[in-house]
Amino acid sequence: MRFNRTIVAGVAAAAVVIAGGAYFLMPGGKPAGGPPGMAAGPMGGGRPLPVIVTRVTYEMFDDHIEAIGTSAANESITVTAKVTGVIRSLNFDDGQFVQKGEEIAAIDAGEPDARLNVELANVDEQRKELNRIMGLAESNNVSRARVDQQIAALKKAEANAAAARARVGDYRITAPFAGVLGPRRVSLGALVSPGAVITTLDDISTIKLDFAVPETFMATLRPGLDIEATTTAYQGELFKGQVVSVDSRVDPVTRSVGIRALIPNPEARLKPGMLMVIDLIKDRRQSLMIPEQALSPENNKNFVFTVGPENTVDRVEIKIGRRRLGAVEVVEGLKEGDLVVTEGIMDLRPRSKVDIKNKDKIGAGLPSADMRDASRGPT
Repeated sequence: MRFNRTIVAGVAAAAVVIAGGAYFLMPGGKPAGGPPGMAAGPMGGGRPLPVIVTRVTYEMFDDHIEAIGTSAANESITVTAKVTGVIRSLNFDDGQFVQKGEEIAAIDAGEPDARLNVELANVDEQRKELNRIMGLAESNNVSRARVDQQIAALKKAEANAAAARARVGDYRITAPFAGVLGPRRVSLGALVSPGAVITTLDDISTIKLDFAVPETFMATLRPGLDIEATTTAYQGELFKGQVVSVDSRVDPVTRSVGIRALIPNPEARLKPGMLMVIDLIKDRRQSLMIPEQALSPENNKNFVFTVGPENTVDRVEIKIGRRRLGAVEVVEGLKEGDLVVTEGIMDLRPRSKVDIKNKDKIGAGLPSADMRDASRGPT
């Protein structure tokens, strides 16, 4: 019995010694709240936790579809001869810009010119004859039938002159639209026949860009969507344009739909035939955005820590929408101007006090309690 009492007394003494080591006095005689380094408790006691925050703002958010396309001129033709003859003049240099209607080349038209002169002389003769007959008709010296006969003769002469003028026009090659001419394909004095290539003409003030996207995106495709295109010829440079048409048919083999976009090209830097990578921008709108690292997922729900009055935090449930690299759209739960914690989340609890380490980068000060309650959406 005495032996058992000795053991019990020894155990009790050891417990007192251990407790005494753990319970030490701070300077001034106050007991410490725990071992060194203990973080702040739920009610904000102790040292504030260091965090990095960001302010919830509206940003332009959009979805992107990537595709590959080939550039083409807005208008493009191969300039050819319409008739057989000898090249009389070439009125352009390689790569020259010409206006609409400007003469590019001319084919010798000696015989057609002479025929036109004959027809024009006939028109003049028939008109004079009509004037003479009309004078006689006023004095009733000729019948009305004779007048009608001369009017028909004049119209026939004018038609023959118009046909001769059109034949002469075939010997003059003019630009049907303003554009840039390609290299010469014939020489002065060369004999050409119908279809012979003289040069090319391209209107590249605007570039057409044809590409295809999967049919799964068809519901959101429409004219007016913005695109951004890049090419290896101009590294790091974006060329912006707009969709002008969406094909009315889906390719049954590739299950894709064709799209045409136009890119302004005032400096003529883009050329037809260039391979371009297209970024099609759709569903563009202003959205509330937060960094993706601010999210705390739990059981198919998403939470964030918001900073309120006196640098305390609350845990708020939010609903998210679309994502992009490093950011997420907030559909419900936050308002513009709210402060959310992006770094230091792991040690936080509701009502924890925090020490904001990037105060100088978040603009205005923290919201008051009234502002904070009014700005937050449903949780």
